[in-house]
Amino acid sequence: MSAATTYAGVREAPGTLRVVCALAATEVRRVPRNLFLPLGLAFALWLLLGEIDPATEDWAGSSYEGMAVSSVSLMWGISVAAAIAFQRERVPVALGAAVPEVVRALARLLAMLPLLGLVGGFAALVAWRQRDLGGLTVGEEPGRTLEALQTTPELLQHVALAVLAVALGAALGRRMAHLAAVIPLLFLLWYLAGAFYWLYGHPAVTPFSVIQVQPVLVPIGPADADPLAFPDHWLLAAPNEYQDGWSRRFVSTSLAWWHNGWLLGLAQLLLAAALPSGTLRRCLLVGGVLLAVVSAVAEVRVIP
Repeated sequence: MSAATTYAGVREAPGTLRVVCALAATEVRRVPRNLFLPLGLAFALWLLLGEIDPATEDWAGSSYEGMAVSSVSLMWGISVAAAIAFQRERVPVALGAAVPEVVRALARLLAMLPLLGLVGGFAALVAWRQRDLGGLTVGEEPGRTLEALQTTPELLQHVALAVLAVALGAALGRRMAHLAAVIPLLFLLWYLAGAFYWLYGHPAVTPFSVIQVQPVLVPIGPADADPLAFPDHWLLAAPNEYQDGWSRRFVSTSLAWWHNGWLLGLAQLLLAAALPSGTLRRCLLVGGVLLAVVSAVAEVRVIP
């Protein structure tokens, strides 16, 4: 066997890939013991399959919006799973340990990949549910459709959120001393992201949301404007107690793609907080900042 080499500022034992895979396999077997994950999944499925229905929606478009936030409880379960895994990194290990911290951290991240697959399956279920319902309602007459379907990047936002959920759980699990405080904190963070998504409905703040819920309301005219004068393909929102004039319900594939980039940039920054100092951590910090900034700027430019 060759001598140990240097990687990311720590000593790396030979056969690192085998070590990472072995540790990841051990971690994967621990994941089913986390009761928070099936609890979060069960609530998400109940919400998606039982509560979201255009026939009983509270306002036009609530089902379309509800599809975007339907996976929030699952994100909480994933964050808790990552936090539990990375909380074990707080257990002191001898400086001369054969497996350095960065290798153990990479193994724990690798063990989270099946959870991304689980969320991918949930996103596919969301797509099926929309089609099973015959499409969703978006807009108000004369700019209205009853057959709206979320675009591919909107569906993939669930997967991007799962990456963020892993990163958030890893960062808090690694840096906070008590798991008993991490779990309710994660619940609070994801609850706020899901229950108050409407706070980011204004075009000025939509790019910086966690869960981006389209359509975005873009003001287009006063209350006495003739809605028939607007382009036929626009989805409209009529004046009501919350807005004085007419607005366009703006749905954009480009906006959704760039928002996924924003989420992945944030995830990189959080992952950097979960890793020890070294080259990999610095790369994540630089890459995360660049991706987040470029994506946010692109989102701002996409919105009319």
